[in-house]
Amino acid sequence: MFRIDKTIKPWKEAASLNDHLNLYGFWNETTFLTKSGDLGRVLRVRGVDYESLDSGQQEYAVKRLEAALKAFGPGFHVYQYLFKSNRPEIPFRRYDDPIVEAAIDQRRQFFEAKRDHLYQVEIFYCILLEGARSKSGLGAAMVRLFHDPAGAIDELKAQFTNGSMKTLLRSQIEQDLARLEQRVQAFIRQLADFMQVEVQDQQGQLHFFRRLLNYDDWRIAGKPQSTQFLDYQVANSNIEAERDHLRIGDHFVRVLTMKEAITETRPLVLDALLKIPANFYVVTEWTPLATDKARKEVNKCWRARKSE
Repeated sequence: MFRIDKTIKPWKEAASLNDHLNLYGFWNETTFLTKSGDLGRVLRVRGVDYESLDSGQQEYAVKRLEAALKAFGPGFHVYQYLFKSNRPEIPFRRYDDPIVEAAIDQRRQFFEAKRDHLYQVEIFYCILLEGARSKSGLGAAMVRLFHDPAGAIDELKAQFTNGSMKTLLRSQIEQDLARLEQRVQAFIRQLADFMQVEVQDQQGQLHFFRRLLNYDDWRIAGKPQSTQFLDYQVANSNIEAERDHLRIGDHFVRVLTMKEAITETRPLVLDALLKIPANFYVVTEWTPLATDKARKEVNKCWRARKSE
């Protein structure tokens, strides 16, 4: 017997796409806010031309980046997004000299014929700070009572008054914002002499988030319609889940994960990915560990290698 309730149950449980996105809106021109109270910034990074560097210079660049990432302490998550896409726009200038213009036009046609096999690589960093309000309520207030009595008392008062809750939320978010601003600026200053880092504004962040969920240029283009409801604004394509792939608009997408984490930081550790002749996104996460947890991870890796 055919039962309609069993047929539509998965559809109801799936809900809308924006329900699965933790984005809420923009707190200011350069900072976004998540539904769980986390703050974040998107940085566009002009990478180093590693092909013009020798092995020593490549090692130096990696160590500089590794040292800069240590500016982000506990509570921070650093996500790196590498976008590789074909058919890049190649800029050309116009010249008054007809001979030069003819030569440039010939070169333009040459590259236009090869655009399907030409790729560009773009790198973005998303810096996310876990909000102080990520864990709230009576239980969280009691836990804070031992190390932050004043904050715990404010938390308890806010549970019973709407106005107090709004005031507490704003003050805590502003504190997190100051901390995020300080660490991001320290990161940029440490890399300023050999790497260009740009903080994205609201439109740049909207385009970045839309690129993660949409693959057509016309679905990515546009300006923010509001400083709120960012989850609605970035979801601009239909997503269908098949057995072995996703269909996003008219594009077929497969999601792959690494079986083993990278055990060391060295130059061009993921160089093989860049040589794949395809359009793809590579997402990696850098999260600082406490000393005791890091020591446990090192000991676990050492025992695994010893057993081999």
